[in-house]
Amino acid sequence: MASHTRMHGELIRFEATDKLELDGMLCAPVRSKTCVVHVHGMTDSYDGLGIVDAVMRAAFENGMSFFTFDNRGYGTITVFRRLKEHLVYRTIGTSFENFKECIFDIDAALKMLRGRGYKNFILVGHSTGCQKITYYQFRKNSKAVKALILLAPSDDLNYQIKMLGRRKYLETLQVARKLVRSGHGRELMPTAAEPSYFCARRYYELYRPGSIEGNIYNYVGHLKILQKIKIPVLSVFGSREEYAVLSPRKMLNVLSHKFPHPYCKSALIKKADHCFCMKEREVEKAVAGWIQHLPF
Repeated sequence: MASHTRMHGELIRFEATDKLELDGMLCAPVRSKTCVVHVHGMTDSYDGLGIVDAVMRAAFENGMSFFTFDNRGYGTITVFRRLKEHLVYRTIGTSFENFKECIFDIDAALKMLRGRGYKNFILVGHSTGCQKITYYQFRKNSKAVKALILLAPSDDLNYQIKMLGRRKYLETLQVARKLVRSGHGRELMPTAAEPSYFCARRYYELYRPGSIEGNIYNYVGHLKILQKIKIPVLSVFGSREEYAVLSPRKMLNVLSHKFPHPYCKSALIKKADHCFCMKEREVEKAVAGWIQHLPF
């Protein structure tokens, strides 16, 4: 299967909790009280990858609706609209987003869907979307959220250390810290220090040792937040995960010992990369089979 989307549904614009305008698509071929909600990762979009289609089909196979939307991490540097007394604009995207504000986006999406009659939700995250849905459920403990599906929940913090080496990592973190503490946190990181798209504050908040976002899936850490997730979780990695700090099988094994619910499962997709390109059918099969037996 080609790695692109073929969705048919209703385009919806809604407001995040802080009035930021977000766009999404609701695909509801049958009447259902359950909606599977997809949260994309860094720089991605609601229809950006073939696995979005795969999860949509898995939802349909189980008689459920599907909703996918752009969160404030959409694109690299993206201008969003916000309606206050008058229309204003905010420059966010992956470069400038505040991770904790993911709650504003997910909360608003579920509120909008409740207004359309949905009672139960399964949250699906890809890449950084995994951190977002896990953090959301940790903070909100929503009874309406019945399960989480994690597609490639990578360890950003330790991968950065692995990629740069500890000495270079500490030097780069110091550059970000100085910019933040001098009031220049929205400046993009100097390319000589870090040839990426992060502003200093985004870089520092992700990669500092005490980072919330960076430690949710820190596979050599305590993973305390995961132990607070009391609902079923499906964790999925590709065997060729390019951002791995441990082997994908070992990371799945770590997760299987941290999530407490008895119906937590894992799946390793052979020869699949971080985005599961050309392996979408295998993802669909794993997700559909697991959803079928969810205890609700």
